[in-house]
Amino acid sequence: APIEFCHNDVNAANVLLHSSINKSNININNSDDDDNSFNKESVAIIDYEYGSINYTMYDVANFECEHCGGNDNGVPNFELLPGEERQRRFLEEYVRERNEMRMFNGSRGEDAVTGGTTTCTSAPATEKEVSELCSQVRLFRMASNLYWGIWGILQAAGEVVADGSFAREDAMSRLEGEVDLDKWDNLRYGKNRLERYRVCKERMVLAK
Repeated sequence: APIEFCHNDVNAANVLLHSSINKSNININNSDDDDNSFNKESVAIIDYEYGSINYTMYDVANFECEHCGGNDNGVPNFELLPGEERQRRFLEEYVRERNEMRMFNGSRGEDAVTGGTTTCTSAPATEKEVSELCSQVRLFRMASNLYWGIWGILQAAGEVVADGSFAREDAMSRLEGEVDLDKWDNLRYGKNRLERYRVCKERMVLAK
């Protein structure tokens, strides 16, 4: 899988739209008659505190997981994951933009299928390449859920300790969602992301 500098935390709160964009006219179905108002001048990604060298498809997988929300109450809705067709269209556009950037810079890139070095062209992504990238995204969804699951638990570690001892009852009530579901809770978020990691892992095992 290709490795580049990655943001690692692309979510709705970290994407800014220029004020010139009329948000009421945004076509969320991505139909072919879109006015193409989203471009390098109208969209900006901010907050790079988690940025690092990483697998590029981890960044894509994490972005897809962020579609599920949960940043308000710690309960992501995994039914909101992008469908397969939308995933493929995203990756086709990703490959097109990546290839254009590499051509502009006169660089060579890593072949997503073979892992070898390949000369960059502006040719559209092949079905084989998109399918391979989709497989990588499915794998890295598991990694994203594991990462943010552990993150949530670690963030909550000091919140369930009272007088130097672990407040088990408080922790359990929070994990079960009995403590104000309308508010953010690191422990509940971590639990839900780890549960999703197990779901992804089981699906990967069954798919073999």
